[in-house]
Amino acid sequence: MERTQYSNRRQAVYQTGRAVSRSEYIYGNVVPDVKRELEEAPRKKLSAATRKNREKAKHMNLPYVLFLVLAMGMAIVMLVGYIQANAAVVNSVENIASLESRYLNLKADNDEEYNRIVNSIDLDEVKRIAQEELGMHYATEGQIITYTDEMSDYVRQYSDID
Repeated sequence: MERTQYSNRRQAVYQTGRAVSRSEYIYGNVVPDVKRELEEAPRKKLSAATRKNREKAKHMNLPYVLFLVLAMGMAIVMLVGYIQANAAVVNSVENIASLESRYLNLKADNDEEYNRIVNSIDLDEVKRIAQEELGMHYATEGQIITYTDEMSDYVRQYSDID
């Protein structure tokens, strides 16, 4: 009986086009067979033009199939090319990161060696050797000549000044 009530309401929806109120509750464990009811529902008659268009849409001729195969082939070639280009970019980025890491290590080693050398030089000892052993001395007032040349970045000396 419960199934009949649901079927009657469902049939009322088909016939009237209005939905049955949702406040009505169907008691029991009967699951409505909606699929069968929809299949049994009256179908609209299709026009000849509609049927003809649907048949054309279903029909695939040889040139269309060849076009689809060619389009699929081109898509596959482009996809493979894209994946290869992407892999090349990833490899380049990894190579650049490796080279940057190596550069930073070499720079750190170079700075460390430079600081070690600079710290190991005793400037007082260099001054003593230059003055006592090599005979060097500071320039006197008359030996210093100052040039002002605003046109270029350097000064050329054309003759020795004694």
